[in-house]
Amino acid sequence: MKKIIRQEYPWFLAHATWFWIVPLAANLFEPSDQTGLLLLLLMIGNPLFCIICALFYGMRNGRRWGFLIYPAVAAAASIMMYYNSSAIGFGLLALFCSVIGLLFGGWSRARKMSEAEKWQLKQAAELVSKEKPAPAPTTAGQSVRVASKTAAKNQQKAYARKAKERAEKEAKRQNKNQPQKKKKKGGH
Repeated sequence: MKKIIRQEYPWFLAHATWFWIVPLAANLFEPSDQTGLLLLLLMIGNPLFCIICALFYGMRNGRRWGFLIYPAVAAAASIMMYYNSSAIGFGLLALFCSVIGLLFGGWSRARKMSEAEKWQLKQAAELVSKEKPAPAPTTAGQSVRVASKTAAKNQQKAYARKAKERAEKEAKRQNKNQPQKKKKKGGH
């Protein structure tokens, strides 16, 4: 649980800073310029920030739709703090840009992953879904053997190694079928 919080906290902090702290910078300008600055932030700054942040999140973590909570909460709170209800459309635009960024980031991550890594993730998901609780011992003297986390990790590594070997063999086979260049004879 701490690992998940440690991974997600920077993303929430980034959204909170952008949506809640950055608009305060408008107070540094004269009142006539504040409206234009806030409108520029709503129309261009927030969607651009959301698409870039979601793109990096998707490239790092894949398509986790729970990420969309961050821009939704940050935009809703920012609308209540700094703007009025007419800015809801801009909040939805920022959320839409987050969806687009998340889609492209997940797509980029999937393209970058090798076949062995994809296979390893698939096998890990199957292992987790197949895990069943161990049956209770029938008599008081018997004990039930439970696989350790280390054994499961070693099994996943073995699966990944086998997948990598298969991918290398496939690459060699494909290279073998391609026509080869002829070597030139003669020393000059």
